[in-house]
Amino acid sequence: MKFKVLIHFGILFLFRFNAFGTAQLPDLLIYKGDTLRIIANPLEDYPNFDSLRSIMFGNNYGCELTNCWRGYQAVWELKGNELFLVDILSCCYNEDRLKVNLRSVFGGKYINGSVKADWFSTKIISPQGKIVYYVHMGYDSIYQKEVEFQFKNGVLINTKTYDNSKSKISEYSTNPKKLQDFIYGKINWEAVPILDKKVSVFVEFSANENGKIDSIKVVKGFNKMLDSEAVRVIRNIPKWDIIYNHGEFYRIKWVFPVVFSEENRTKYFGEK
Repeated sequence: MKFKVLIHFGILFLFRFNAFGTAQLPDLLIYKGDTLRIIANPLEDYPNFDSLRSIMFGNNYGCELTNCWRGYQAVWELKGNELFLVDILSCCYNEDRLKVNLRSVFGGKYINGSVKADWFSTKIISPQGKIVYYVHMGYDSIYQKEVEFQFKNGVLINTKTYDNSKSKISEYSTNPKKLQDFIYGKINWEAVPILDKKVSVFVEFSANENGKIDSIKVVKGFNKMLDSEAVRVIRNIPKWDIIYNHGEFYRIKWVFPVVFSEENRTKYFGEK
């Protein structure tokens, strides 16, 4: 289950459990004449790859950017039903990007301009179409369609296509001001006692395949009255995100801190 946190200050801060904090530059796959982005890094599965990583670019600097923590971009090609490594490039954004000498790095495995990926026995996913759900981390963004290639010892054994086009993004998750206006405009401020300090009630919630928020709980409360009011207004958000991933409904948990304060009372109740 994925978790996201909506922070009250008008900015969305998204927290996920992921090794990368920035969307990553993908490896590429040449397939039937097309060059596809892929969500996989087969080189990372190569036996003792760390020992090769240090010599790939020799004494030259291969560039380590926040969107390319692994330090390289690999290019693969599917020839018939076999997967081959055909290039390793530096992450630098310039016309003279460094290229790894595959022969010197892989020795006898380098044959006719490429290296057969016979160590690779897992899947490669190629995201296709428009982004339906953007995540600024790793490879977590979701696209309209995904093509999955399954390999065993570098040989293609199966392909699948997943349709995520039923995903719909709520205007409330993408517009923090609209979400805040709804939540604080719906609070029954007449029932909220005068507060001598700002109080935050953290509410965890998720929605079903119809966009209806149907799972909700307080993860850090204050008292029964304010906790119940926070739950009530979150539950009444008209429509939330509907996300499909790998062709199946994908439930995401969110946490929103409902802030009860005299400032919010004046702003949202005093204007009425």
